[in-house]
Amino acid sequence: MEQIKKLVESQINSLRNCSQKNTVQIQDGEVSIYEGALNTDCVIYNIARVKKAFPSLPLDFFDVFTDRINESGFNDDRLRDAVNHVIDTCVYPTPTIAQFISFDKKYKVFTYDEMLKKCDELGAEIWKSYQSIDLTEIEKPVYAHINDIKKYHLKCKT
Repeated sequence: MEQIKKLVESQINSLRNCSQKNTVQIQDGEVSIYEGALNTDCVIYNIARVKKAFPSLPLDFFDVFTDRINESGFNDDRLRDAVNHVIDTCVYPTPTIAQFISFDKKYKVFTYDEMLKKCDELGAEIWKSYQSIDLTEIEKPVYAHINDIKKYHLKCKT
């Protein structure tokens, strides 16, 4: 427990300006389900969880870990889910930073032009399986499959 206290104290100064907003971005036709802020309290709490689950990790690991989650656009929910995933699935004695950073849940989106191409290939029935969704940062309409809309509670355009 004393080690975790020292770890948290050493991280607090570097995390003071950690609160950041994650905005919606389309990368390779996919959008992460995670949006929102990454807050210092959440980072500290999850660092403590990782340290408890993997006590042999050196303290330097967490300096790099903190930098990488900040630069990778994590928010509170994605960090919590990534930590849970790695704790549940890590097969080696210690995890790597990449195991945390690579964790994300995404859904596929299509532009109107891509939907027209799908319509040419698969027929007009395709429009029954996709709906336009509201991504506030994206001006042009994008479409997601109705299963993803239900699964991730996406907001449809009206």
